[in-house]
Amino acid sequence: MRLTIIKDDGVVGIDGVFKTVDLSGLDASIRALQWNDTYGHIEFYDDGMANLLINNIDAYQPYVTAWNTPPIVTPPTAAEMIASAQDRISAAYQGAVDALTAGYPQDEIASWPKQETEARAWLADNTVSTPWVDAAAASRGIAKADFVSLIIGNANALAPLHGTLTGKRQKLRDEITALGSNPTQAQLDAIQW
Repeated sequence: MRLTIIKDDGVVGIDGVFKTVDLSGLDASIRALQWNDTYGHIEFYDDGMANLLINNIDAYQPYVTAWNTPPIVTPPTAAEMIASAQDRISAAYQGAVDALTAGYPQDEIASWPKQETEARAWLADNTVSTPWVDAAAASRGIAKADFVSLIIGNANALAPLHGTLTGKRQKLRDEITALGSNPTQAQLDAIQW
């Protein structure tokens, strides 16, 4: 058997297969152990110490046993499963919204409510102050009325799409909530974006 113990990585390797093993009980001065069937050596953290040749690994058998012991897998609680399902739906929603706004920088997206508010106010009363719209139209080199028309057109096109996605997200989250406090994973998995 080839055995490798690497303290810093928290791993034990047997015949080239490495697994995470609790090495907290390993002597604090040991950096690594290498064993090849009948002999091996120990490497230390202190660079001034030479490797120690060894001819048995009895003292390290607990780490071999730990490597061979399957990890105990604790199933998630109902609350964790519900939270994971809610997160999955929210992530799918965010992905769909991101697809709607692809190509727009985040700062521009953040300005959309301001743009729409000023544009709608100007349509209702063309004497109202619209500093954002005025500056953007001037920088773009188009007439204010044309710029306002573009803003309203984009807002009107985006609103129902965003509303549909938001409603779908809320519906799916409601379906998860309707399963109660102890749903099965299969019930939660059945609720998909």
